[in-house]
Amino acid sequence: MLKEYYNNIATYLTQNFGANFIFLTILITTIASFVYFIVISYIITQLDTQYFIRKNNVVKNINPNKSAEANINETSSLTPINNGLNIVAHIAKIVIGLFLFICGLAMLVLPGQGLITILIGLSLIPFPGKHKLEKNILARKSVRSSLNWIRIKAKKEPFIFD
Repeated sequence: MLKEYYNNIATYLTQNFGANFIFLTILITTIASFVYFIVISYIITQLDTQYFIRKNNVVKNINPNKSAEANINETSSLTPINNGLNIVAHIAKIVIGLFLFICGLAMLVLPGQGLITILIGLSLIPFPGKHKLEKNILARKSVRSSLNWIRIKAKKEPFIFD
């Protein structure tokens, strides 16, 4: 039954699209997979070893002898231009994170590192419960070992997890 279904699909595709189109699609998909693996590996190797450890939000350079307003004014010295660039960079980071998240979802059924791509996409998107979801994904031994395998192959220290 499965063989018959496969033959029906193969016949349909070759009749409607042609063998050259199917070969080109397979070639482009293969090249995109290799490029994607190289880019994701580069991103993973550039992260800090303590990236997945939850950091406490500690504000530095607080002078206890000054008022709260004086401390805030000292720490926030963004000009309107820098503030605009930060907003654009923040939006770009969210768009890239959403793109990687959607690609990761697709890779759960297609070839590729689906869970790792979802994890990287989620790490770029700010939303409530982000840390808990990342922690659930990182609880899988296969995800941790894949991340550290890539780092070890690049001669980097493995990640430290919570």
